Amino acid sequence: MTLWKKILFWTIAVLITLGASVYQRMTGPTHPERLQATIDGCDHAFRLPRSGGETDCEVALRNVPDGTQGTLYWKKFPSDDPFTAVPMLFTDGTLTGMLPTQPAAGKLEYYLSITSPEGDTQTFYADEPLVIRFKGHAPAAVLIPHILLMFGAMLLACYAGIAALAGWPVYKKYMAITAWVLFVGGFIFGPLVQHAAFGVYWSGFPVGWDLTDNKTLLAMLGVLAAVATRRRRWNRGIAIAAVILLFIVFSIPHSMRGSELDHATGEVGTSATH
Repeated sequence: MTLWKKILFWTIAVLITLGASVYQRMTGPTHPERLQATIDGCDHAFRLPRSGGETDCEVALRNVPDGTQGTLYWKKFPSDDPFTAVPMLFTDGTLTGMLPTQPAAGKLEYYLSITSPEGDTQTFYADEPLVIRFKGHAPAAVLIPHILLMFGAMLLACYAGIAALAGWPVYKKYMAITAWVLFVGGFIFGPLVQHAAFGVYWSGFPVGWDLTDNKTLLAMLGVLAAVATRRRRWNRGIAIAAVILLFIVFSIPHSMRGSELDHATGEVGTSATH
């Protein structure tokens, strides 16, 4: 294996991993919603939050014309409660409304209306309100290792897959390293992060259907299958399939069908929709 091939294949692995990570993050249900609105003939772009912390969450519409008014409507999700209307405050070109913080894994759904200085009112997301999930604080000591290890597992698996495609036996070594890195990142630091954020260590199979937990489990099983069959002649195909499986499951948007607080019982379960 020549040095230039190593550099080329590591470069390809990094680019693929970065692309998959960005896609996963930006398509998730907690990524801020982008709103395009026209006010007094001018286009405006806003970012609306879909993830909150341990304090009230600010919904801010910046750089709007003087005299613009807005109303924020929210209620607990899921619930049959009526929406609460909150007038937004205008200060220095910014309309601001606050969503009240919820317990870990608690959710609200909300929509808003904007009235221009000319008196034209537009309502956004009334038919399909945005859903925001609140979470507790995950210490950097567990969050950072979790993120780095999961990224590292994807990178190592990608390189192992490329090496397997090229027929380099070194892929077996990298599949074994991937298994350890994925285990530590996904099954040690992952549950610690989830417990800090949502109060539960694991909500995947067999106790729940959290897609983030279940996709980690599925990826782990695929990698372990490749490691366990490393002495078989057909192991190369298993390793390539395991890498493809890992990237397919990790392309599922992050936090989809994640932990959700039942406001009626106070128990944390798994969301059926968000």
